[in-house]
Amino acid sequence: MLGTALAWGIAQSDRLGLGILHAIPVFGICTVAGVLAADALIPKRQGPVRQAGLTPRRIRDFLPIRFATLLATQAAVLITLLTAAAITASADDMGRASRSLSAACGGLTESHGPWPGLFYSAPIFGALGVGSTACGYALYRITRRPAPDGDSALLAADEEQRRDRALAVTAAWGLLVSAPLAGAAFFASGALRSLSCLGPAPHAVGWALLPVAATAGCTAAWSVFVLAAPLSVPRRQP
Repeated sequence: MLGTALAWGIAQSDRLGLGILHAIPVFGICTVAGVLAADALIPKRQGPVRQAGLTPRRIRDFLPIRFATLLATQAAVLITLLTAAAITASADDMGRASRSLSAACGGLTESHGPWPGLFYSAPIFGALGVGSTACGYALYRITRRPAPDGDSALLAADEEQRRDRALAVTAAWGLLVSAPLAGAAFFASGALRSLSCLGPAPHAVGWALLPVAATAGCTAAWSVFVLAAPLSVPRRQP
């Protein structure tokens, strides 16, 4: 609830879309902090003293592999798109740097925005760096927490709980990746298809970005659904 309230307030505090860009990582990081707190507050078992199991645990043992692979692919697409947009961006009609796409032909200059140049990509890269670090640390803590030994039922429940929380952390990182990708691909598509001077190849790229935006939007919606579900409810990856 705190993350939702903070994200809503931040989203309403700024114009030109920057508020939303700042609200997304705040919500995701607050969610990761909640998962860490829940994991740290697990009550200690009562009864006979037991030793933790010696079975080695790796982060990939608890990750939702298909979901994580999809998000890694989208992260690569996001970084590539934002880098290319930053290189080709120009100032908008109000002089705000790296917020528009311009093209010149026949002595005329066309311009269209918003364009995901550094005006937008700089906070996205910053949020992605901070969020990735927080999510990586959360996955490390979830994996390294001692587990009960000697009781197969308790051990199975502990393993399921780790997977559940690893999925929540993965969904938080997914929101940091897929939501910006959906917006960047959508607006980049509109700009590329609107400038007649660019020729057929950039227009084709613009059309190709539409399914990228749609896929990222669906991934962001799934991430929000996972984060909204109680931690105690078993979840399944898409």
